Amino acid sequence: MLPEQLVEEVKALRKEGYSIDAIEADGWAYVIFHEYVVPSGYTRRATELLLKIPMSYPNGRPDMFWTSEDLKLKDGRIPQNADLIESVQGTSWRRFSWHPQNWNPGVDNLRTYLEFVNNRLAKGV
Repeated sequence: MLPEQLVEEVKALRKEGYSIDAIEADGWAYVIFHEYVVPSGYTRRATELLLKIPMSYPNGRPDMFWTSEDLKLKDGRIPQNADLIESVQGTSWRRFSWHPQNWNPGVDNLRTYLEFVNNRLAKGV
């Protein structure tokens, strides 16, 4: 069973127009955003975005994120700390090994984690 707070946050984001799947598997909550818009500077305008959320969420924080395997910088380079391709639930994903420095379960949530993802994607290299 997915963490209750995560279920509520996913519902709220869906109401805002995000296309999201959320499932429990392998001891994780997997949240997949479909056609997630990325900043300019990439080979695609949108990607699949995977977040692996600990089942102890929000006390357990998300760490790293994954995109479609073919997401690269416009010049063909691989973004910094994103050179590993991993299989999750039978799909190949590009792992962005970027880690948030701060997480306060009383304040932070899926939306603040998406801000972290967006800021890191905006940096590109």
